[in-house]
Amino acid sequence: MALPFDHIDVKNDTLLTPYAVGQFQRKIVWDYLSQLAITLDGFEILELNVGSGDDALLFSEKDFNIVATDISEATQQVTTQRNTTLTFQRNISSQYLDLEGINETVFHKKFDLIFSNFGGINSMSPEVAQKLFQRIPAILKPGGRIVALAMSRFCLWESLYFLHRFQFKKAFRRWTNTDVKGYLNNQQCKTWFYSPGQIGAWSKERFKVKRIIPVGIALPPLSLEGLFTSRKKLLLRLSSIEQRFKNISLCSRMSDNFLIDLQLI
Repeated sequence: MALPFDHIDVKNDTLLTPYAVGQFQRKIVWDYLSQLAITLDGFEILELNVGSGDDALLFSEKDFNIVATDISEATQQVTTQRNTTLTFQRNISSQYLDLEGINETVFHKKFDLIFSNFGGINSMSPEVAQKLFQRIPAILKPGGRIVALAMSRFCLWESLYFLHRFQFKKAFRRWTNTDVKGYLNNQQCKTWFYSPGQIGAWSKERFKVKRIIPVGIALPPLSLEGLFTSRKKLLLRLSSIEQRFKNISLCSRMSDNFLIDLQLI
C-alpha cells in the first residue's frame, strides 16, 4: 500500500548526497559517528528515516548490524534493492516503522545506537518528536546513545543572505512554532524547525546531553546550494573554517543544522 510520503521520500537522501555543500555537511556527521562507533559496547544500530540507505550501508561497512526504518514503504524498497545488488552480504534489515508506535515489542532486540540523519526530526511535529524521545528508552540498551541531526530554528547564513536581498519572509521563515510548507521533488511537505534546547527539554528525564555540534555555521546552508556549485575552492576554505567551530556548541543555535548526541541514563 502506498503511503502519503512515498512520492517524495525515495529521493530525499539523493537530493543531499551528490551536492558539494551536502557532502561537506555529511562529512562532519560521519567524522563524529566514526569516533563514536569505536566507543559503543555493541554492534546494534537502528536508523530512523533511512532515506535512500546511504548511511545504513556505511554503518554496515564497519560491521554493525543495522535495522533501517522509515515512515515510507517506498524508501524501504530502495534500501533493500541496493542491499541485494551488492557483491557481499550486508548486515542490514529494513522495515516500515510507525514512529508513534515505538515500544519494546516492535523489535526483537535493543540497540546500542539510534541514529536520525538530516531532516528526520524536522519531518515530525513537536508532539510526535516529543513522544519519540519518551518511547526510545524502551528500545535502547543501558547507556545507549541517540544521535540526531536537525535543522535549526535560526540559520545565520540564511537570514543574512535573504535580509541582504530584502526577502524578509524568507529571512525569518524558520522563526516559527508552526510547520513551514516546503517542497521536495516538486511535492509539498511540512517541515518543523527545532533548537537544541527543545530537544534537550524533551529528553532530559531519561537522557543526558553528551555533545552538540553545529553543522553549517561557516559552510552555507543547503538552501543556498545553487550559489556554490561552481565555487569548490571557496567551499573548501569554508569547510576548513567550519572545523574551528565544531567544538563550540553555542554555534549550534545559529547553524543550518545541528547534531545532538544523547546518552540513556
